Amino acid sequence: MEDKNILRLEAGVAGELEGKTILEIGPGDGRLSEILLSKNPKKIYLVEKDSRFAAILREKFASEPKVEIIETDILELEFPKIDIVFGNIPYYISSEIVFGLKGLEIEQAILMVQKEFAQKMVQKSGNGNYGRLSVTSQIFFEVKMIRTVSKGLFRPMPKVDSAIISLRPTGIKLTQDQEDIIRYLFSHKNKTVRNALLDSKKISEKEIEKIGDYAKKRARTLNKEQVLEICRLISSDQKVF
Repeated sequence: MEDKNILRLEAGVAGELEGKTILEIGPGDGRLSEILLSKNPKKIYLVEKDSRFAAILREKFASEPKVEIIETDILELEFPKIDIVFGNIPYYISSEIVFGLKGLEIEQAILMVQKEFAQKMVQKSGNGNYGRLSVTSQIFFEVKMIRTVSKGLFRPMPKVDSAIISLRPTGIKLTQDQEDIIRYLFSHKNKTVRNALLDSKKISEKEIEKIGDYAKKRARTLNKEQVLEICRLISSDQKVF
């Protein structure tokens, strides 16, 4: 990303950064990092997998005691305690990164992702693009799409446009059993809830009886509250969200 106005916008979405501990995913040559540093955070972790960029970052921030460069794959990182996450994240692992954040105690994450990915995250029930990504994103986070970013602003230019999103954790935790139920529902989102769950071969007719009229609805029409209620009624873990 070369447009400094976009970088400043991205850095400003989270508000006041003074005294905050920040982690940036994939900082590249450190253009966004420099702007974040200018806002007087307590600490910045720069997680960069590419050894060439890691070397550039070490040289650029050699005299900055607040900056720590971590040369590793973000998916293998044991996260330190942080307040805010920033990142222009690789499109092919966006889901893994986003849902890797759901277990962290952070205030907010500001991410640049593929535009289509962002649109699916914020999509509402009943729309054709609404699916498992939409409902799980909205269960775990308050998701806001800040703005789209033209592919022409990147060098080299990617094939698709991007979008800046803000994620604020809701604090909702799901068990693996409950996450599996959501996966069963949205693997066949155009079917009725009853048929989608039966197709999983994991949910019985007896269990489906517990959800009453929800069984007749199409999975794609369920909002997050309804999905959570179905999980509560069927799950072997009767945790109240």
